[in-house]
Amino acid sequence: MRYCFWDALRDENNPAPYRALTRRVTVWEGAEKQRYILRAEHVTRLWMGLAVGIGLAGCSGTPPFGGDAVDQGGADTDAGNVYLDEQNTFLSLNNISYDPGSDTLTLNNIPFDDPDNAYERIGTEQFNNGFNAYQSAPAAGTNEIQYFAVFRRSDSGLTQVAAAGTTAYIDFGYGGAGAQRLGATPSLPANGIYSYSGEYAGVRTSLNAGVNGENVVNYVTGDVELAVDFDDFDDTGTIGGFVTNRALYNDAGQPIGALDGFISLQDTTIDFATATTVTADASEVVGGNIVRSGSWEGVLAGPGGTEVAGILFVEGATGNANNGIREVGGFIAER
Repeated sequence: MRYCFWDALRDENNPAPYRALTRRVTVWEGAEKQRYILRAEHVTRLWMGLAVGIGLAGCSGTPPFGGDAVDQGGADTDAGNVYLDEQNTFLSLNNISYDPGSDTLTLNNIPFDDPDNAYERIGTEQFNNGFNAYQSAPAAGTNEIQYFAVFRRSDSGLTQVAAAGTTAYIDFGYGGAGAQRLGATPSLPANGIYSYSGEYAGVRTSLNAGVNGENVVNYVTGDVELAVDFDDFDDTGTIGGFVTNRALYNDAGQPIGALDGFISLQDTTIDFATATTVTADASEVVGGNIVRSGSWEGVLAGPGGTEVAGILFVEGATGNANNGIREVGGFIAER
């Protein structure tokens, strides 16, 4: 059997982050074959995501070689819900649904996860808060790849959040996060300063961090603290906060230990018409230094905006010898 292999090299004279080179195909036996095939699939999928329009000469067949790299489904167009897809092309998640009867999570617009976009609960998960861990279940002999996700519906049933990531690319690949308000748009207070507290969970992908140089995914949990001033700034209010007390878990949801640092959620303003927050910076801080950066946003729900559901991502290589870390996550906090 022959496999189409693409390599990626940095090109300092090319504004694109990488350029593609066609490479030979090879047959390996036993464990070596498996490792080589996996690497070939990862690189090929990366180029489907990063270099749309580059011809895959000599390749054919089922996706990713002959199919559509965009997950076909329905995007969430509700102005009261927020997603990271406008902040990062590869954080493509744009809709969430959950069936409590079957405990099935459905995440839309993540390529190659599952024909039905379905994620199953990880039974071994031992999170220390109200979130749960999920994963896609790639079928053997297909181009489906494994994604890992976190999800929580609030105790009130008024909001829900989800986040997803993968290890199946030589870079971070696809994923994302979303926060949905499940009820009516609240009428927010005209004034008042309030504190909100709640819980956080995320999916953290570390590049080349495995014993054989493979990417590694971990789950993360934590606490979130928010402060909201509905009066100042005039007409917009202000909201910001922190994610602290973070704990790290393996990809089966088993605890590993504490995670250093915290995530700062920069103060931002509120859109009172939609009861959502304006996108602002998120920064992972370790030892007083910002080591990863990204953004956060959220939605308010409940009578008088008593609940906040938010999402974030941070990404960067500082403080990591393995070429980079991305964390995507969500939180739910109550007043």
